Amino acid sequence: MIILTGASGGIGTAILSDLSRLDNVIAVYNKKRPNIEELKNVEWVQVDLSDEAKIKDFANDVKSSISKITLIYTAAITIDKLTWQLDVNDWQEVLDTNLKSNFLLTKEFLFPMIKESWGRIIHFSSIAGNRGAIGTLAYSASKSGILGMSKVLAKEYGKFGITSNVITPGYIDTGLIELLTEEGKEEALKTIPLGKFGDPSNIVNAIEFIIKSDY
Repeated sequence: MIILTGASGGIGTAILSDLSRLDNVIAVYNKKRPNIEELKNVEWVQVDLSDEAKIKDFANDVKSSISKITLIYTAAITIDKLTWQLDVNDWQEVLDTNLKSNFLLTKEFLFPMIKESWGRIIHFSSIAGNRGAIGTLAYSASKSGILGMSKVLAKEYGKFGITSNVITPGYIDTGLIELLTEEGKEEALKTIPLGKFGDPSNIVNAIEFIIKSDY
């Protein structure tokens, strides 16, 4: 069973159909379910990922009825401001969505994974976030934090058959890249050797590899 966060976001909706061909999917969204085609292997569930109690309720509802769990975290937001303009509420909102929610949801599903001696944890980082860009302090911090989190999870739970990996997909032609100006997109293209943005199908290729690989 795949549990996909950020299923209503750009990348989440773009990869959902292909993911449903790999396994059954619980598509987690926050506020509004996207108006996309119905998929027979997809169940939509609304969860406020900033609320620990709501995450616990969700996990308790599904734990007993699923197996071979793959957690895929695409939920992410950005609030772009210069550091002196960024207030603590902005900072907390970004960190809660992009980083804290991964920790809380992973924690809830670790024991079912350990019991089965199988699990896949797939985080999403960001090439832009990890390079650092003006005005992205909270976003960059959250995406860098994911790298450290994933390394620790891999070391703690690899002995139980659980892998933890980070996909840093570069510039994909959907999602947060749509927030860029045309000038920003042109500058981004200059950094890509192929001279084009990536297609979401390439993300699914990476996910499929991670799910099928035990090393």
